[in-house]
Amino acid sequence: MIYLISNTAFNDESIRQLKLCKIKFNLFSVDLSSFDALIVTSKNSINALKFNSIALTDILVFTIGKATALACKEFGFTQIYEAKNSHGDEFGVEILNSLRDKKVLFIKAKETVSNLDIYFSQNGIDITVVDGYENLILNPNDIKKPEPNSTIIFTSPMNVRAFIQNFGWDKSYQAVAIGKATAAALSNYCDNVIVSNTQNLKSCIELAKNISLSS
Repeated sequence: MIYLISNTAFNDESIRQLKLCKIKFNLFSVDLSSFDALIVTSKNSINALKFNSIALTDILVFTIGKATALACKEFGFTQIYEAKNSHGDEFGVEILNSLRDKKVLFIKAKETVSNLDIYFSQNGIDITVVDGYENLILNPNDIKKPEPNSTIIFTSPMNVRAFIQNFGWDKSYQAVAIGKATAAALSNYCDNVIVSNTQNLKSCIELAKNISLSS
């Protein structure tokens, strides 16, 4: 059986989705017109803008992933740079020079793995950081632990933490990680994590299905 550990809905009857986290949006006020560029690494950052009714100013936006870029477009941004690298550290290196001499806003999760804000600050970027949202771990009583030999897709380090907190780990599980940071979070429990070449849910699920068919 294939399990998807994510709070992003994915409609596939062959996959069992376990929602072990929820997003809490924080209150903040910001004037986008005061900035030259915006960094968005998750569509939750755009949802945080919506939650706080932040008025659109069409500034340059640097994004990770097609889903995030689409969320930026739907919000109304038109100057969108979608990174070639979907991993946090590589993303930082990729866009660093494009941020020089710009006043930059970064809307992020309260807790992150990559520390992009520190990297940009250390490299002389004028950056303002807003913790727009946070991931909270759920402890649902109505969800059973996946059976042995399941293939389990993890979509973030926080989802790894939530899974371990709720169920622990079984050595028979095969783990699929959406990216390097998620794989690193699994490294203490699983020594055969397979990382998706493309950092999106569809690619992860296709990979998990191929693994299940070949096992």
